[in-house]
Parts: sequence; C-alpha cells; structure tokens
Amino acid sequence: MLLKYKYKLKPHKSQGIIIANWLEMARKQYNYRLAERLNWFEATRTPVNACPLNVSVVPVERIYQNIPEFRVQTRDGRKKDSNGNPVTRKGDKHPNIVNGYVVWETVQLADLAQTKKLFSEYKSMHSQVLQDVIQRVQTTMDNFTKPDKNGKTSGRPKFKARHYYNSFSYPQLSNANIVKNANGRFCLNLPKIGLVPFVYNRPIPEGFKVKTGTVIREADGWYISFTIEDQAVPIEVVEIQPTEDNSKGIDLGLLHYAVTSEGEFIEVPKFFRLSEHRLSKLQVRLAKKQKHSKSWKILKGKIAKLHQLIARQRLDWQFKLAYHLFSDISVIFLEDLQLSNLLRRCKAKLGDNGQFLPNDQSAKSGLNKSLQDAAFGQFIQVLEYVAWKLGKRVIKVDPKGTSQYCWECLRKVSKSLSQRWHSCSNCGQELDRDYNSALLIQKIGLLSTQKEGITSVKTAVRVSLTEESRALP
Repeated sequence: MLLKYKYKLKPHKSQGIIIANWLEMARKQYNYRLAERLNWFEATRTPVNACPLNVSVVPVERIYQNIPEFRVQTRDGRKKDSNGNPVTRKGDKHPNIVNGYVVWETVQLADLAQTKKLFSEYKSMHSQVLQDVIQRVQTTMDNFTKPDKNGKTSGRPKFKARHYYNSFSYPQLSNANIVKNANGRFCLNLPKIGLVPFVYNRPIPEGFKVKTGTVIREADGWYISFTIEDQAVPIEVVEIQPTEDNSKGIDLGLLHYAVTSEGEFIEVPKFFRLSEHRLSKLQVRLAKKQKHSKSWKILKGKIAKLHQLIARQRLDWQFKLAYHLFSDISVIFLEDLQLSNLLRRCKAKLGDNGQFLPNDQSAKSGLNKSLQDAAFGQFIQVLEYVAWKLGKRVIKVDPKGTSQYCWECLRKVSKSLSQRWHSCSNCGQELDRDYNSALLIQKIGLLSTQKEGITSVKTAVRVSLTEESRALP
C-alpha cells in the first residue's frame, strides 16, 4: 500500500536560500531539457500531406547532431542475476539510438556530467534531485506522445515560469532521515542541505517505510511530502451488498450542496463567494502598484495566502461532510457527473450578417464560478477516499433522467430548471425536486446491483413497463 504524508518544513534562513536556489536551478534545467526534446520532435515531423516517402525529412546528420551513438557504462550495475553477478558491467556499451529513435532519457542523464562542468552551481545540487528533473521531462513527453488507456494524450508541454515550478524530489529517502537534533526537535536530514526542522504532527504508521520525499513551495512556506509504503498491507476494495437500510442516495447541486435520500439538506458553503469581495479589493490595490516592487510582492503574497485559505477551508469542510455522510450507512449512491461538460462554454451564435449574437455566456460564467467554488470533483474524490479508509463503498449511477422521473412510480414528470417542486399526477408524490432525485438515485443504484440489465433510469423504466404489461390479464 502506498500513502502520502505531508509535513510543514521550518528551514533556517540559510537552508531556505539553498532550497529556493535548488528549485530555480531545477526549473531552468527542466526548461532546457524540454527545449531539447521539443526541438528534436519538431525537426523530425512534417505535415502528412507533404511527407516524402523515399528520403528523410531533414538530413540524418542534423537529426542525430551532438547525440553519441553509444553510451559506455562507468560502473557495474546494481541489478544482479541469480548467481549474484551484476547484469551489466563497467565498460559495457549501450546504444543511444534504437530503430531510429533517440533514447532521450539516457542521453540527457549522461549529459548531466557536462552540465556540472559548464555550470559549477549544479555541483551543489544532490545528483538524484537533478536526475529526477530529467525523469519529469520524460514523463511529460510520454504524456504528450503516447495515448493513455482511453486513447487520449495531453497537450503540448509548456515551459515552466517561476511560479509554475514549485517542487523538487528526492527519489530515495528512508525513515532514517527523520531524526532529532541536539535540542530534541524533530528534523529531516536532507542530503546536501542538512538537518531541516519540521512539524512532525503525525508519526509514520508502524510498518510503513519512507520511499521518496518531495519538497514543495506553497504560499505560506515549504512543505515535504513523503511517499510511504507497506507491502504487507493489501489494497482491498470492500464488496458490500447494498440494501435499503445500509445505503443512501445523494443528489449534488448548487441550491443545496447535497440532498440525501433520508431527507437531509446540506447548504452550499460558498467559501470563494464569501471571500470574493476581500480578494477583489486586494487585486485592485495590486493593479495600482509598480510591478515587482516590494509592496507589489507583499500584496501578491497576501492574495496567494487568501486563495490557499479558501482551498483549505473547502477541503476541510468536504472531509468533515464525507465522514458525516458515512456515519450511519455503508454504501453511498451518487451521480457519475461529467464535470468538464458542466463547465463548457456556450456555443457561439452567428446572425445572418456574420455578427455574433448574445449566447448567455455571461450568465454561464457566473454559474461556472459557482460550480468551481463547489468543487464537486474534489468532493467525489474525498468521498471515495473516505469510503476506502472506512471500509465502505461508493457506487456511481448514470445521471441521465434523475431529475425528470418520479422515484416512486418511475413515470416521467418533465420539469424546467426553475421548477423546484416535484408533483407526480400518477402516484401523487409531492416533494422537493432534489429530494426526489436523491431517492431515485438510491432506487436505481439498488436495482442495478440486484437485477441484471438495469444501468440507468431509462433501463429501469423499460423493465418496469415490461413487468406491468406481463401482470395485465
């Protein structure tokens, strides 16, 4: 099992300067190595409709310029065979070009020695921290060039400005790096930095080993994020059979943050909206300051800390809500929302003369702000994490039709978004629209786990009508 534990670092002034310098050097190295990769990528690409079939797009000597054909191993490898002998030995040759493709990670890792000769300040950095920068570039390019399991790739990698590169990693740390100094204070022994005091507010669980550590810059200072592992603890997903007694349905929304099938209405906290006025006043003051002046930097820090406060308030509230929702049941049903579609811009409308017509995007912008303030995606992740931690279960239901059908008789009751009351003429149900949706979500969730072929409201309606027709004489 892998977990992440985060602690606040309290570096001395000299240590803070070293950490900041390392971060800046890592950012520059990242941008330089990314530029190498992108330049080679662009030099070896051409439009499909102009691609020559019998010759190279660019001269071969230009493609492999300054790239050695082989890399000579400088020491015995760490991996050993069954007899205890190194798999690779000192002096072995390894190709840097395989089937015409450059093994860029190997080439760039080997080139770090030349970097330290040209720029002596990189000698002060720990070698593994510098190597991790190359691995980040490799991961970025893999995400750009190789599709994931859904066949999608990320966008073209971007160079990192100073405020967008905020961490560096030690790939190999251990529990032995957590020590006490002469004063009895907990410190973290970071190689080439020294004993850095930190707030050891919760101990590493027994049996878990520290694997890596990432130093992170945030608005209020420096943090360390440990990746800890215990291979003896299995990752288990609990299989609980949902029943009407041990489950509840939840409908998420902006009028009420969550409405449960038990009739509980949870109000929207609106953390960003409540701090919006204070934030706007700070930003107005910032706009009047000279850029990069001392007062400008102070205001930038205040704005960043306010954003951080809003995010922490929201996350803390969501965790408390998740524990509250699981306090009396074992299974929660909720809608499988496509949040990216909810935040999508309105389509442009064109008139007969080619001019743009009003498309209600200004109103949609306000709605998008409220959706992002509610952070439903983050809440669903928190809910799933809390369920896993408590040994409980979250089941997602197809959201289509959950607001347009009656939970009792499954008859369609069409409603516009402004209609907040559900009134069914077939069975006589009279209740709040969101409460009806929560009850319907629970019902569909239970049917989907108990009967085959029911995956949504529409399939449940179809099965219900079929059963009614069979019952008729």
